[in-house]
Amino acid sequence: MAPGKGSGHEKTDNELLLAIVIADSFDDLFQPLSLNKPRCLLPLCNVPMIEYTLELLASSGVNETLVVCKSHAESVKAYIKQSKWARTHSPMKVKTKVVQQSCTLGEALREIDDTLFISDFILCTGLVISNMNLSSILDMHLANAKRDKDQIMTMVLQEATSGHRITDKSDESVYVIDPSSNKLLSVDSFPSLPMADHLDIPLGIITDSPEVEIRADLIDTNVYICSPAVLELFRDNFDYQTMRSDFIHFISISTLDESTFYAHILTGTSSLSTVPAETRQRSLGSRDQSEPFAVSHSGYAAAVIDTSAYDAISRDLIGRWAYPLCPDSNPVDETVYSYNRGAVYKAEPVFLGRESRVEHHVVLGFNSQVSDFARVTDSVLGKDCGIGERSVVRGSYMFEGAKVGKGSVVERSILGERVTILDNVFIEHGCIIGDDVVIGPDVRIPEFTRIARWRPQVEDSDFSDGEGVGMSDDDDDENNDALSSVVGNANNRSSAANTATSPASKAAVDGTAHETFDTQALGISGVGYVWSNATTGDDEEDDFDEQDEVDGTRTWLRQLRTIGSSVRDIAIANAEISKRLSATHIVDEEASIAVENASEESFEHELRLTIRRSFEENLDIDIASLEINNLRMSLKGKLDDMRRILIQETLRFADLDNLPGSVKHMFSRWGGLIKKTLSNNLEQVMVIDIVERFCALDESLDESMRGRLFVLSLRFMYEFDIVEDLAIIYWYNKASEKSSSGSGAGEISQDLVQKIATFIEWLEESSEEGDDEEEEDDSDDDEEDEDSD
Repeated sequence: MAPGKGSGHEKTDNELLLAIVIADSFDDLFQPLSLNKPRCLLPLCNVPMIEYTLELLASSGVNETLVVCKSHAESVKAYIKQSKWARTHSPMKVKTKVVQQSCTLGEALREIDDTLFISDFILCTGLVISNMNLSSILDMHLANAKRDKDQIMTMVLQEATSGHRITDKSDESVYVIDPSSNKLLSVDSFPSLPMADHLDIPLGIITDSPEVEIRADLIDTNVYICSPAVLELFRDNFDYQTMRSDFIHFISISTLDESTFYAHILTGTSSLSTVPAETRQRSLGSRDQSEPFAVSHSGYAAAVIDTSAYDAISRDLIGRWAYPLCPDSNPVDETVYSYNRGAVYKAEPVFLGRESRVEHHVVLGFNSQVSDFARVTDSVLGKDCGIGERSVVRGSYMFEGAKVGKGSVVERSILGERVTILDNVFIEHGCIIGDDVVIGPDVRIPEFTRIARWRPQVEDSDFSDGEGVGMSDDDDDENNDALSSVVGNANNRSSAANTATSPASKAAVDGTAHETFDTQALGISGVGYVWSNATTGDDEEDDFDEQDEVDGTRTWLRQLRTIGSSVRDIAIANAEISKRLSATHIVDEEASIAVENASEESFEHELRLTIRRSFEENLDIDIASLEINNLRMSLKGKLDDMRRILIQETLRFADLDNLPGSVKHMFSRWGGLIKKTLSNNLEQVMVIDIVERFCALDESLDESMRGRLFVLSLRFMYEFDIVEDLAIIYWYNKASEKSSSGSGAGEISQDLVQKIATFIEWLEESSEEGDDEEEEDDSDDDEEDEDSD
């Protein structure tokens, strides 16, 4: 019989420290990547995610861990059996328990035999990435239990700056804490859509405490130090489905249950918050046993709750924000990475073309290959991955065996195992492509698209990774007939959203009919199916009403949470859903304008960074042009905006202390890049407009510099054939006409127009001399013709 709460049990050196790892996520956010394997076995920096969790527990002194799994349970058991945790000299014993009938965290915990856990234990998900040591937090938990007999849990929270990329943008939480003891008084967890306009904090929590902190800057790490009473409470109450928003929230505000919670807050040695390096080094050392409760609060901890968090945590590990947790300290002893300049990690062997560019924050897995003129940046390539010539992979993750052909672009997306991207394919940002899919050639995949090798099937009663999508091995025989009819109707896209063909049923399909893939979307050689919104559990109702508008925006937010989405995108989504909830009628044009404005700002920001990097790294003109054009197409930017930003950044790079030489160098070096954006004389006039606006309005320029920069810019743009003399003269005449007529006042700086008057005179004289020379040449030719006659 498990002891009741507040047992005050103190762990001794000879007592086993136990842990429960929930290896199933009970949602479908990683589909279709989780069709063939559970999420906990998906690679993060080429290491299965569960390895980070098990390494955390082992390094914290855990003796035995119970891995609780549902979807792909056999895969989890097989992985544990062949891993280092199954060896006789393993520091930690790992067992597995299958909870096949569970659909939520609460149901899974109710199936655990609580008689096994007679002392305090660690509970976490199989997706926790952390460099902290839990033993000191456990000591603090036990010390609190002596003072507070009602304590049942210590919740490990990570402090983060507002709007940090690791935060869960779909489910925000506000914590009410007693700062003197770190007692957790209340947790209010609510979804971002619909956006809440108030918090429900019981008045007694505020009035009964001399001091409280209300904090919204804390992240749930999914790590909890629990007393045995936690399992008992889950077993007795069938309403607790989740840990934070159900269990902790309802018990903390309950007047019937006196159980208490405490918080341990990590201040972080990561990108989440800044701590001096010497503090980080001390936190990695041994703790002074004479002061068991002087706990260091530094550390990094986060959970891979969705693809946005997957991207953020990967970047943190590559950028060494979670040191010593980084790719070159690989917890899996199969591969050894070397750390190179720019946070580039290479396994041995890798094959890089002499003209390839592998830039900052890249992990290259064993036997990966990057061909000539290909570029990889901010990405992870798994084992046996390949990038073809002239291709670009930016901010993306390629699992084992994925290939990208020639001239293709992959933007901020995830490619599953053995995915093949053929030549001249553009994968826009936010796409998730499942295992064994083939795309191309010569196609463009829209943003936030999900593609799988198998047709999807939605089961409303089950959203676990891999479950409710396709059929299990045991169901193959009885479903062969159904699969035959599904394949016969493969061209019907509406029925495709509600049918399934799983890897386990492939043989049955191949034996009955030939599969018809979505070649219209994926290319003539495409293999796979595009999943609709209905596939991911979104509403399929065709009726248009207010609730459908809300659900449609919920789908939008769900897509924004995909890899690479910005905090501003989420804010736009929040503002939009708030409008839709507060009014019964909404003008669709307003929503479109809000989205368009956010997209334009994102495009401008990314483009400026790309142009500055091209200048700083002195890229070849053709490569720089390819990069900025790929970025424009991926973010659906306008050519006029791209031209404007390019010219502005060129002028900003000029050295004001050496203006003539610097301006001449910038236009001689990068004038060709500007010329690639011009196709006619009218666009040359637009270039002069952009230069004039910059010189007139840019705050970085002193008044004495504005005229000089304008004159020098026109001079060298003319000298290096960026704009012709006719375009400059035409612009000057139009600007002068506006000045004399009084129209356009304030649109063009007349001071700048006057500054170039002398230069215009020189251009006109040069033009007249050129015309005279041409006339003389023509007359000479006529005389020669007469003589010949």
